[in-house]
Amino acid sequence: MLLWFALFADGGLAIYFCVDSSILIKPEKLMPQALINKVQDAMAEGDIVAAMDACQLSPSPMANILTAAFQHVEEGFDVIQEAVNAASDLEQEKLMQRLNWISVCSNLGPSLGLLGTVQGMILTFEALAQGGAGDAAALANSIGQALWTTAGGLVVSIPSITAFYSLRNNANRLILRMTAVTMEFLNGLRNVEVSPDEAQA
Repeated sequence: MLLWFALFADGGLAIYFCVDSSILIKPEKLMPQALINKVQDAMAEGDIVAAMDACQLSPSPMANILTAAFQHVEEGFDVIQEAVNAASDLEQEKLMQRLNWISVCSNLGPSLGLLGTVQGMILTFEALAQGGAGDAAALANSIGQALWTTAGGLVVSIPSITAFYSLRNNANRLILRMTAVTMEFLNGLRNVEVSPDEAQA
């Protein structure tokens, strides 16, 4: 009974983390179009300060990557690229920390199911050792009930692992898009001169 409770709890947590990650990993959440438009307008005018202000007013992974780039604008394009890559890796790691909980739930399901099956088989063979073959139908029913825990674990695991890889791939695609958009903006910085005081404002 305790194992079934653990399986239901694992399934419930898997659903929660899948829904939570599905809400989080969306283009409008990670890279708001309004932020991109504001930064694009600011960059068109060569106004780095306005672009940084837009990022501060629209906190998001995209804003964090852009801010990392703008903070190093006075140090040269190569340094900016390194900052963008580091910020992208950091945002990817943040997303993966959320997604990894789905993976944990998907791995726990079969383990709990197998534990229930092993426990059921042990009890069945103990009954056989103590009372002989007895009622074959009753023994078959006990084994069947033990195997149901494995089935329950797989029911939790298969959708969870499918959701995990789907969401992970979606997150990676969005991170790549954010990095590409940032680098497009930064190409304009080659011809923009910004003093250190202005970049830090």
